[in-house]
Amino acid sequence: MAAIENYPDRYQLANELHARPFPVLSQRCNAMYLAVMRPKRAAFRDREADRAHLIALLDRFGASHPKPGATHYFGEIGKHSVKWESHTEFVTYTIFNEGNAEVPFDPAAFELFPADWLAEAPGQRMTSGLIRVEPKTSDEDIAAKLEDWFVPESLAVSSVNDGEAIVAGDFRIDPGGHMRFAVFARPDTGARRIGRVVQRLCEIEIYKTMSMLGFLRTQDTELRLSEIDNELSNLTEEITQKNGAADDILARLLNSSAELETQMSRLSFRFGATRAYA
Repeated sequence: MAAIENYPDRYQLANELHARPFPVLSQRCNAMYLAVMRPKRAAFRDREADRAHLIALLDRFGASHPKPGATHYFGEIGKHSVKWESHTEFVTYTIFNEGNAEVPFDPAAFELFPADWLAEAPGQRMTSGLIRVEPKTSDEDIAAKLEDWFVPESLAVSSVNDGEAIVAGDFRIDPGGHMRFAVFARPDTGARRIGRVVQRLCEIEIYKTMSMLGFLRTQDTELRLSEIDNELSNLTEEITQKNGAADDILARLLNSSAELETQMSRLSFRFGATRAYA
């Protein structure tokens, strides 16, 4: 009997589920992440410029290139690993390295991203951070470290994966310009499980930051809508009292209508993105 014909993209769809593997990390390691976004029309950016910037970093270490049109990459750069992803509005870079720095959250660790390469980024930094992973010890020892590393009044601490790890962060930008997160993993926690926890922390911070763009857009729009409301009130009064030329009033009404449509379009996209990031 003849085999059933496959849908043309069946294998591509199935392989996409496995195309973005989680990192495999040890009990003592660090991660440095960066999210870059253009200030305007980010969803319609030139994505080839993003890939060119990634390739410029890889070439410094003689690393292999992503496939043409790729939206994600994972590979080795020297003694470290790098993960790159292209999203709808931004791109992310995460570098993983083994061992803990002597100074926790030393901003020098971020120098794995070369300064001149960062200056040439096709966009601006939305967020960046340092994640420190070390073995889980006593509650007293962990509490002392958290008090030393983070701002107490905004510190958030959680036990994850049925107690396999404790994660913590204060969601504040430190003097080096980065967010800080700590992971304390139980000695028997697998390397893949640690990698998943670290990846999720990166995603929480990045998507939290991106979702806040909706808040800023709401503030800006609220002010402008109030101004349009006053303009329409004045126009209504002029029409009622039959003041002003009809052509001039009509032109102003059309301008207000066009701006309202523009504001609605922008809000629709931003609120849709905010829901997706949430």
